Amino acid sequence: MGVHRKRIVLVNSALSVSIVPEEGGRISSLVSRVTGIEFLTQSTNEDLHLNPGYDTPFQHGACAGIEECLPTVGICDDTTDGGRVPDHGDFWQLPWQVTAQSENHVALAAAGFSRPLVFQKSISLQESGLSIRYRVQNVGQSDTSFLYACHPLFAIEAGDQVALPSEVETLQLTYTRTGRMGQPGNRVDWPGSGLDTVLPAEAGEAEMLYSSKLSTGCCGLFRSVGRQGLILSFSPQKLPYLGLWLCYGGWPGGSAPQQYAVALEPTTAPYGTLKQAQEKELAFQLAPEEGFDWELGFHLTSPGITWEAFRESVDKR
Repeated sequence: MGVHRKRIVLVNSALSVSIVPEEGGRISSLVSRVTGIEFLTQSTNEDLHLNPGYDTPFQHGACAGIEECLPTVGICDDTTDGGRVPDHGDFWQLPWQVTAQSENHVALAAAGFSRPLVFQKSISLQESGLSIRYRVQNVGQSDTSFLYACHPLFAIEAGDQVALPSEVETLQLTYTRTGRMGQPGNRVDWPGSGLDTVLPAEAGEAEMLYSSKLSTGCCGLFRSVGRQGLILSFSPQKLPYLGLWLCYGGWPGGSAPQQYAVALEPTTAPYGTLKQAQEKELAFQLAPEEGFDWELGFHLTSPGITWEAFRESVDKR
């Protein structure tokens, strides 16, 4: 039997969105009501028992939908400024408190344990999309640094296509399961020889790549069979980099179900860990009581769109 958790569902004529406050406040579903396409991966961990702590592996969580990585993505040891940080940060593993709710809106908040950070987000349905407003505040007595990355795991099928900002011509490879793109540290041409096209789940590949600093904040996923796209928009002044996780059955390994997803990850720094961001002087620093605000938008295109038209719409947004 799976663990029953309360879901909050927001619905309008264009989409239906589900939020699970107890599971890191994650958005577990984003469905087009026109085409019926589910744009987010669904968890295969039916018996989810989250025990928040420094040693909780991310793969013991839902590993699905839109989750939040703060104050790190990768695990950090106690040589990190401010001390150790758990895998994918604090907030994906914490229950979030619902602080406001209406027909088309829900606000949530949680307090971290590895850093004195309070994290708030306000989720609102728009005409054909979703707006998420974020705020993180240092409630401690001294300066605190963090790295933030949105972690939206998008559902995919072979032949779907990924659109990055047109200014992106290369990406830096930071992880590869099989080495098909070379070694970590390499610059990889984008889209190169078809890197923007999703492979089958049997490919067994997994890569993490990062853009250089961006001047435009727009990217997206085109679902080829349903001919509908999802555009993710963000402010490059607040989130200057974009991470790209391509996982075609190549993680986590072992006998567990293998992930099949693409993640487009607006982030404060092009590194997987807070420690790396600190070493490169790209960790975001907050003074006591200081806060930082940003916003993400998820916009559904009209159905029946072509890949070429979708790619153009990403550039124009």
